Amino acid sequence: MTRFEELVEAALGKRRLTLLFKDVNLVNVYTGEVYRADVGVLGDRVAYVGDHTGLKASEVVDGSGRYLIPGLIDSHLHIESSMVTPCRFAEAVLPRGVTTAVADPHEIANVLGVRGVKAMVENSKGLPLKLYFWAPTCVPPLPGFETSGAEIRAEDVAEMLGWERVIGLGEVMDYHGVLNLDPRIVDIVNVGRSSGVLIDGHAPMLRGRMLNAYVSSGVEADHENFGLEEVVEKARLGLWVEVRRNLAGSREFIETLAKSGVLSRLILTTDDTSPDLLVEKGHLDELVRSAIANGLDPIEAVRSATLRPAQRLRLYDRGGLAPGKLADMILLKSLERFEVDRVYSDGRLVAKEGRLVAEVPIRSFPDWAKRTVKAPSLRAEDFRVKAPIPDGWVYVNVIVVRGFETFLAEARLPVENGFIKSSEYVSAAVIERHGRGGGFAKAFIDGLGMEKGAVASTVAHDTHNIVVLGKSMSDMALAYETLRRNQGGYVAVLEGRVLALLRLPVAGLMSEEPVEEVSEKFKAFRKAEKTLGLSEETPIPLISLLTLPVIPHVRVTDKGLFDVDKGSFIPLVKRFEKR
Repeated sequence: MTRFEELVEAALGKRRLTLLFKDVNLVNVYTGEVYRADVGVLGDRVAYVGDHTGLKASEVVDGSGRYLIPGLIDSHLHIESSMVTPCRFAEAVLPRGVTTAVADPHEIANVLGVRGVKAMVENSKGLPLKLYFWAPTCVPPLPGFETSGAEIRAEDVAEMLGWERVIGLGEVMDYHGVLNLDPRIVDIVNVGRSSGVLIDGHAPMLRGRMLNAYVSSGVEADHENFGLEEVVEKARLGLWVEVRRNLAGSREFIETLAKSGVLSRLILTTDDTSPDLLVEKGHLDELVRSAIANGLDPIEAVRSATLRPAQRLRLYDRGGLAPGKLADMILLKSLERFEVDRVYSDGRLVAKEGRLVAEVPIRSFPDWAKRTVKAPSLRAEDFRVKAPIPDGWVYVNVIVVRGFETFLAEARLPVENGFIKSSEYVSAAVIERHGRGGGFAKAFIDGLGMEKGAVASTVAHDTHNIVVLGKSMSDMALAYETLRRNQGGYVAVLEGRVLALLRLPVAGLMSEEPVEEVSEKFKAFRKAEKTLGLSEETPIPLISLLTLPVIPHVRVTDKGLFDVDKGSFIPLVKRFEKR
């Protein structure tokens, strides 16, 4: 770290700068101005902003009017969603201009607990990307309603907060627990409050009194935002409102947001980025581009990905380009189109014209992290749904999928020889895979468009059991067994043949291959999905979200159908008629 005495000497021209940017258009996030300036760097810090006359530097970069902005800061993301390890993730995002990120590793925590989180932290050591972590708080998200590979308690959170680069409590997803003052989540929140650390929020569609009650817990930001009214209400209650792709890409939202008076609380964040999206469109840079394209003032867009997240994270040594700040910066060809030319981290060039030029240390995960699928062998007949009568009719609860939301419907289905016939619906099964009791639940799904075959995944938020969807019991069994043998991933099967397989052996969630290779295999899986009739256009396969019991309105875990709004299980079979 460069000492301030050295910075003083450099600014006064008494010490040679290590790097000088001449004739750049400086985007000043503090004042909202764009103007011609020179920026001097000494070691890892900005030493001077202004006219360079009289200053000497070891290296000079002629900006030629290009735009110089601070490095991008992503305040909330899940590395596991990119399906690569932290070091591979750094390789992918640095050329996009991301120089600081804070990851919530609750995905791997649900599989491997505290030691899984520790493995993520260890894998990210010494990277040119400044990677921090949230301590996971809701593992599992709803205790008692699903089976995870581990549980995290208050004492575990306290331990993690003592680790280097763990800066606060991860998203408090169990808002029911907060509102009901559940002792488990109360103890965890109090660990954060007594430690004085940041507390990240998760309150989808929570409004009015319930939102007020939730905010009183000490949460400071929320990324679960689905419309302008929700964003405004949360901002008025003092929350930082983190906007993801769904809203950053909406012209209607951006245009009305600009008039709402809450821009000062706006932060752009990625949350989840699939490998194909990361490779083809980008990361946080894509959100900035999208927001600008949809009408957000470019300076406000840059502020929302630099200065504001730095303030929100209390990382006051970055987020802007001023004397003494970290020399994390991006040289842009165009501000309006947000074209990244060069990326600097700690004053060193790490990426140029979309290519990584810095060395990123590549580490492997320990073997125990690659042996996490501990599930029994199953046959086709195991996926049939047994009825309470030998023959007749049953009235069942059906999950109806509309985009990311799910709803409850009723269907009348025939029973033959003691089993329910469901040819018009997709059969679903969730099988516990952590070796902790063998939960096995089944459901019927409508709205996916699936016509044949089967798909399966160990990426099943957030406890990551095995979820299988299919129109053929034999294909469902093959998909399941393929994942079991390969220690996790995504697979698509048709008529006894594997169409696509993406192996994710690290906790059943990540690959140690470069993101470009993972992206190609993931795209092959998505293509195979369409062959089976799955017409979804969502960036995350819906198979991975059907199990998440904190997103409205109906989900299925390894323990059964779950009504998210009521916080309780509901039966698959409601009533029956004997023949």
